[in-house]
Parts: sequence; C-alpha cells; structure tokens
Amino acid sequence: MKTLVKWVFLFCCIAHSGNLFAQVTNSVLDNTAPYLRDKKSPAFSLSTVDGKEATQKDIPSKYKYTCYIIFSPDCSHCEHEATELSKNADKFKNVFFVWDSYREMDLIKKFATRFNLAGQPNIIIGRDAAFTIPSFFRPKMTPFVALYNNNSLVKVWESGVEVPELLKIIGAK
Repeated sequence: MKTLVKWVFLFCCIAHSGNLFAQVTNSVLDNTAPYLRDKKSPAFSLSTVDGKEATQKDIPSKYKYTCYIIFSPDCSHCEHEATELSKNADKFKNVFFVWDSYREMDLIKKFATRFNLAGQPNIIIGRDAAFTIPSFFRPKMTPFVALYNNNSLVKVWESGVEVPELLKIIGAK
C-alpha cells in the first residue's frame, strides 16, 4: 500500500511539474511582438529634439491617425522615408507622426533639421531612452512604420511605407 501511495504521489508531482513547465515555457518563449497581441497604440516617453518630454498623452485627439516611425538617422532608407513624407507633408493633415530613434540626440536633431521634421505641429521626434516603442514593435529593420486609427492598429510596414499607399489608407489625395 505504501508503494502505491508513493507511486500516486510521484505521478501527481510529475504531472503538476509538467504543467508548470508548460506554463513557464509558453510565457518565456513567446516571441510575439506585443503590438500583435495588443492592438492599441503603445505607451511611450520620448526626449524630443526641442528638449521636452513627450508621451502618448501629448498626441492631440484632433488627429484621426497616429503613425509611429522607428528610424536611425544614418539609415539611407530612413532618409528616403523622411524625404518622401516631407514632400507630401501637406497631405497628412489628419496624421500625427511619432518619429523614434535609439541613437544619440545630436544625430536625431541633425536628421530632424535636415528633413524639416522639428517644430511641425503634427510631429514628435526624439529618443526613447527606455526603449518602450522598439520593445513594443520589435522591429527587424528601419524604418519600421505602424499606423493607428483612433488608437487601433491599422497596418504595419516592417521596411518602410510607400507614400502613395499611406495616402490611400488615410484617404488623402
């Protein structure tokens, strides 16, 4: 009888530990980027090029869309993205842009100046020292672009967006 009790106890311990292992493994090995699980736009805090701190609360509610762009100031694809978006700035009246980089602030400032991004009413550009935006999106390359409509994910472009496609989605001409 003692042997039977030992075997039942051992079986229960093994079954329970297997369940715990599965739970731990599933939570640790979940490589899904948070934006794929949570379709709401990310919380963030950026040090902006004008020396202020900006958060998601600083995005004015009058804009229908919010576009997050993770970039590197020395990336040629990011330069192209900034050039094309700047050329069409007048068509993005209903879009608020959040430009985020992990690089040094002096490089971000030069990029912002070069592409006329600083001081625009519908743009925040800066450095996310806490790395919250990149952690939320987990980009594999830059520029990484994510578009939200009223705090709900519309579309992600993992290697930049073509302006005509973005204009079509937001309904601009």
